[in-house]
Amino acid sequence: MLRPLFLCMLFLCQTVLHAQVEQKARLSQSADFRTQIHKEEGYLQAWNFSFQNDSYKIFGTFLVSNFGPGSKNNGISVLIKRKDDPIYYSTKEMDEKDFQMKPGQFFQQSGESWMDYKNGKYSIHMVFPEWVLDFDYSPTQKAGVAISGGKLMLTEEGKFIQADIPLSFAKVNGTITKDGISENVQGLGGMEHLITNYEVYKYSKKWDIIRTITKDGTRILSGGFSGTDRIPGGFFRKVAVLSKDGELILEGTVSKVEVLAEELEPISGYVLPSKERLYFGEDGSCYLDIHRKKILAAMSALENISSFLRFFIQLFFAKPYQIHADVQLTVKCDTWSGTGNGFHSYYLINK
Repeated sequence: MLRPLFLCMLFLCQTVLHAQVEQKARLSQSADFRTQIHKEEGYLQAWNFSFQNDSYKIFGTFLVSNFGPGSKNNGISVLIKRKDDPIYYSTKEMDEKDFQMKPGQFFQQSGESWMDYKNGKYSIHMVFPEWVLDFDYSPTQKAGVAISGGKLMLTEEGKFIQADIPLSFAKVNGTITKDGISENVQGLGGMEHLITNYEVYKYSKKWDIIRTITKDGTRILSGGFSGTDRIPGGFFRKVAVLSKDGELILEGTVSKVEVLAEELEPISGYVLPSKERLYFGEDGSCYLDIHRKKILAAMSALENISSFLRFFIQLFFAKPYQIHADVQLTVKCDTWSGTGNGFHSYYLINK
């Protein structure tokens, strides 16, 4: 049986986390998102993988943590939307005896499932009831973005968070196996990474991450969270723009948010912005317009679990949902302007 808090974190960490510190985004380094182990009870490290083509929209996670009894609790989760089929969502948790890592390397094994880096590619093998996923991610940029700028210290007690987007719109080749029948696939995908030694559910209510690409291959990326009363201003969100080759063109911390339009999301019951304007840069001189469009997949983290687990999850998260949608971003700034299309992911916790 899944440990309740671990399942909460598995749901929550399919996104990018940011801190309330004025620290600039920078280009990512491979050391940023390699497997690391910390001893604190609040330690958590997660890698999110996505895959998209005309037939599939897939969002998966590898995770290791010290949440719950013992250490090195680890596991995987996946959300699969195949064209015209119902959403498939599954989680698998394992303990320390099923966990392997390679110090200083990008590698984790959780039971039958693993992630690895070799021959210039990031590879994942994920095994679930009914589905097996095998993907190779080939980077198309020299670097991604360390959107938190590395480890950000949150408290004087040494609590930190670190968030990275190592890959966005990378080329993906792989195999999807459903009920023993395999299909070779090609598409685009990405990877996000989070490491922290601070219990993130204590200060956040709603998270989002946005990954878009322009016609010339420039990436426009944004993410952050709406917080509790522990967060000055009530939110923390970041913007970063990477060139086709992976140069950091623009970055900034959002100082002001305007909701231009909103709508009731029918599956979750949340009222969510469909159009927003985020101001960033010196004196709010730049802005980012977000236009969230068609819903790709939506699910409740309370589905397909026992009443026992549902009770404990609701102690932390009143109404936890994942909402993935098509999105368009437009940046207006003196140094750079442009429009990109891609994917928006909401991770809703409490209204």
